[in-house]
Order: sequence, then structure tokens, then C-alpha cells
Amino acid sequence: MYGPRVALWAVGVASFVWLMLPAVTDWAIGLPPPPLIAILCALAILCPGTAEFLARRHKEQSWYAGNFGSFEDLRGSVDRAALLRIRETKGPAHALREVRRQYPSLPLKVAARLVREL
Repeated sequence: MYGPRVALWAVGVASFVWLMLPAVTDWAIGLPPPPLIAILCALAILCPGTAEFLARRHKEQSWYAGNFGSFEDLRGSVDRAALLRIRETKGPAHALREVRRQYPSLPLKVAARLVREL
């Protein structure tokens, strides 16, 4: 997982450096054309964000796989009656929040499936 994360961060940092190069060199190097500036700005912002999103998703998935062998194990470990009561009285969104509060590293898809299948 570190390879793609490092590569995306490197692209983001390189884009930022390329954007800042004219200012650092006392404007000896001219500005790149406006379309390239737009692309570099997008890369400088989106690449690190994507890297961190993917790292978090990988962390959640590995935590889930390490702690629960299957979905049935997860279902057996939660307080089904309490979640069902929350879902019926306050709605599925509150039940989903409660599952995420109890298991913060649980992937959202799995938590939603758990609430839906109660």
C-alpha cells in the first residue's frame, strides 16, 4: 500500500514545486501556460487527497478482515436489540452512526449492510 501512496504524494509535491518554481527563482523562469497551471493545481490538491483516502480505506479493510472472519462474526458481536431499537425509533442513519461509533474502523459499506440486514 505504501507504493501508490508515495507515488501519489510525489506527484502532488512535484506539481506544487513546479508551480512555485517561478517565485523561488525570482521570476527568472516564466510561468507555465494557464492550462498547465490548472492541471498542476489539480494534481497538487487531488493526488495527496487520493493517497490518504486510499490509505484510510486500506486500513479499514485490513482492520475488518483482521478482527472479524466473516460478516456473521460481526453480526454476532454487536448488540442487535439495541441497534434494532435505534433503527426503529430514530431511523437507519442514527443506527449507522451508532455502529460507526462502536466500531470506528469498520468500513461504511459493511456498517450499512449490518444496519440494513438487522
